[in-house]
Amino acid sequence: MDFRLQVFADAARTLNFSRTAQNLGISQPSVSTHIKLLEEDLKVKLFIRQGRRFVLTYAGELLLQKAEKILSIYKEMNQEASLLSNISEGEFTLGIPRAIYYGVFPNFVADWCRLSPKSTIHHRIIDLKEQNPDIAGNLDAFITLSLDPGKDNIFFSDTLIAVTPSKIKEDGYYDIAETKLLMYEGDPETSADISARMSAALLNPSTLKVAATMKDPVSAIKFLIEYGKGSATASSPLVSFLWKSQVSTLLKEGVLRQISLTEMEDIPVPRRHYAIFLAKNKKGSKEAALKDNFISFAQGWASSL
Repeated sequence: MDFRLQVFADAARTLNFSRTAQNLGISQPSVSTHIKLLEEDLKVKLFIRQGRRFVLTYAGELLLQKAEKILSIYKEMNQEASLLSNISEGEFTLGIPRAIYYGVFPNFVADWCRLSPKSTIHHRIIDLKEQNPDIAGNLDAFITLSLDPGKDNIFFSDTLIAVTPSKIKEDGYYDIAETKLLMYEGDPETSADISARMSAALLNPSTLKVAATMKDPVSAIKFLIEYGKGSATASSPLVSFLWKSQVSTLLKEGVLRQISLTEMEDIPVPRRHYAIFLAKNKKGSKEAALKDNFISFAQGWASSL
């Protein structure tokens, strides 16, 4: 039932069964089957079709609120049970890519330190060229992009989404040719993902209306929020591409909204998988056990997100 609730919660947030299948690493028919069985168990209809898309029924909206609370409790239970049985101490340096540094890293390290108070994590933001076990420098462990989501050491998976201030345009659909874009180009891989998605939709990024370009997600998010507060400027849409981890809290709080761009909604959404590794030259160190425990924690922590 817990995985079925996870399938439902993701489908309720995306309103797209194909996207949910991608997010959870299962097939689209499996998503439909889980939803159908859940509806049969609860004897209610959770989704209905309106034109080309699904929408939640009132029963679905109520269940989503409960499901998110239940899944949050599962997450906390799994994290605490795994760490309380294996308290670690010591210190080491972790390399973290910029794209997940702002959204994922603070909560991740806070949870580790809360349950292993005798350990200390130092960190360094690393670029893609440094994310290699052979050239990790003085890092003890590092997180890197992985092309294989089936690997045992996958730490975290993230999705590139388009967001806008929640007060602007209620239906959640935008024509990108008529939309002002707030571009985040904090790392070359994100820029490449955005360009690839636009190219797949036969769009030339240089022809679009770019309101501003930010070098880090924090600046882009602040710009979006402030834009949404202005009654005069908020009448025209402003959209930004960001990684979901960077704005997950603001999405839950309703400050920002995930939206669909009409020209791009049928194009697969860029998705990144991150793996966590020990640096090869550090495996024989006296704190190898601590690092192994940390990697086990990271995998459990990510699986409960």
